[in-house]
Amino acid sequence: MTIAERQAREAYDRENPWRPMNTAVRGDGLICELLFNDMVGDYGTPGMQFFLDNDGRWYRIDPPGEVFLSPSPINWRPAYVRLTPERRNYLRRKAKGDK
Repeated sequence: MTIAERQAREAYDRENPWRPMNTAVRGDGLICELLFNDMVGDYGTPGMQFFLDNDGRWYRIDPPGEVFLSPSPINWRPAYVRLTPERRNYLRRKAKGDK
């Protein structure tokens, strides 16, 4: 990672801080990043985006799938973009294996 890349990443982290899981917005289609924790430590999922459904389940956008909470996400941050209800329904169906 170059110095410029590191500085850009640090600026992004300052502008978009991680937030506690209990403050996550349910059911409005807000696209988020998740920070996970396992026995090794905390790690992000660069390039992966998620949304929180009304029932409290997290879904991965690409490839569509449900996030099973092992290891569990510990923080989230918004991407300030929302999915339409139609797109959320499509991703939920694909995550459950429907065509």
